[in-house]
Amino acid sequence: MMARDSLSGSLGAFLTGVAVTSGPWLLTTLVLVLVRISAARSGTLAVQEVEQVITVVYATVIVLSAPIDIVLSRYAADRVYEKRRDQIAAPLRTMVSVCLLGFTAVGALAMRLAGFPLALAIPGTVLASIVAAQWLLLSAAGGLSSPGIIVRAFAAGAPLSVVGAYYLPGLELFGATGYLYGYGLGQLVTLALLLHGTMRALPEDEDEDARIGSAFREYWMLAAAAFCFHAGLWVDKIILYVSGVADAPIYAACAAVAWLTVVPAAAFLFVTIETAFHRRFRAYYAALHAGASLRELERLVAELREEVDETLRGTAAVQAGVTLIAVMSAPAIVGALSLHADHGVTLAWLLVGAGLQVVAVSATLLLYYFDFRREALATAATQLVTNGVLTLAVGGDSRVLGLGYTVACAITCVVSLTLLRRRMEGLLGRTFQSQPFASEDAALELGSV
Repeated sequence: MMARDSLSGSLGAFLTGVAVTSGPWLLTTLVLVLVRISAARSGTLAVQEVEQVITVVYATVIVLSAPIDIVLSRYAADRVYEKRRDQIAAPLRTMVSVCLLGFTAVGALAMRLAGFPLALAIPGTVLASIVAAQWLLLSAAGGLSSPGIIVRAFAAGAPLSVVGAYYLPGLELFGATGYLYGYGLGQLVTLALLLHGTMRALPEDEDEDARIGSAFREYWMLAAAAFCFHAGLWVDKIILYVSGVADAPIYAACAAVAWLTVVPAAAFLFVTIETAFHRRFRAYYAALHAGASLRELERLVAELREEVDETLRGTAAVQAGVTLIAVMSAPAIVGALSLHADHGVTLAWLLVGAGLQVVAVSATLLLYYFDFRREALATAATQLVTNGVLTLAVGGDSRVLGLGYTVACAITCVVSLTLLRRRMEGLLGRTFQSQPFASEDAALELGSV
């Protein structure tokens, strides 16, 4: 798309980035905002419970399924790299079945522990199963480097979710539960299209004996990092909810709105990594395997480090602009959501925190890209621990609600950038140490230095 060098090509690439990086939770946020507005209009507790059901479903499913999703994504990417796409279909079907069954049980347990009434618990349980399988297939499509599958699935399912969540509650048959049924219907359509598109992208001839178990043993550190990363995103909301803080639903709604502001930066990051950064990355490793001289490799490493810095600076600049506009618009946003004026402070803290976190996420993704697993795990664990501890320290005081999350994101941002910079400084030496089949000339030249 970018190679067309036209406005339509650039716009298409940007929108693809939005769909791939932000599609699932962008849709969820839109529905949560709809629910919040409807709750303000109707004033019914049932509508507020629907909002809580959606939050609990996503918090539970995304955190617990994250290790599975990232291992499947890496497994699929490895098979594509090895030109063994025939070994993907059988493990994929197995994992989809496991998610559909396993997260039905997990969803039912979460609904029970949260104490939701049966009328909400049933669609909530079904939604948990659908969302788990959907995120698994999103990971598979990502591993296959097939963003078109994701874009087409959400282009069909997302409007249906929004329309269903808006109109079904007005029917006497559904009432407030119509939000869940309407939203779930669109998600089911998305799931079906993701499954159809992913399986079509795989060869008809498949290896029925292929297994994914070894990938979990090999990539356990990535799985742990994924769990910590997603748990770190949700731990503050879970703590406030379990602690019985009266403003916990308000906090969740403000957090959802705050995360809408990272969409442009996330799309920019996706497009940059898949174009300019990817070219630098490939040029360095291609030269390495081709037996380039040490001087040439040093030049390429310097260019790659500069590209990393440019990517982070660009992402931070985009996010800073959006965050500034959003903070200035916080009073208007609070009014549109029919929240109390005091909640504007909470929203402002969360907007700043989300802006800091998107920079930390960018650095973490680059750590993943270079396969620096320990550093990625350390960054994710920092977010989880600091967000949990500082949220507990701040408590439910509405005057500083959201401050703990923002400080945690600032700490994580510093840690991630420090670890990435430190690892990039020694990239050339570590690359040779991890490449036992590097060219003899290049290895001798490095040794002489």
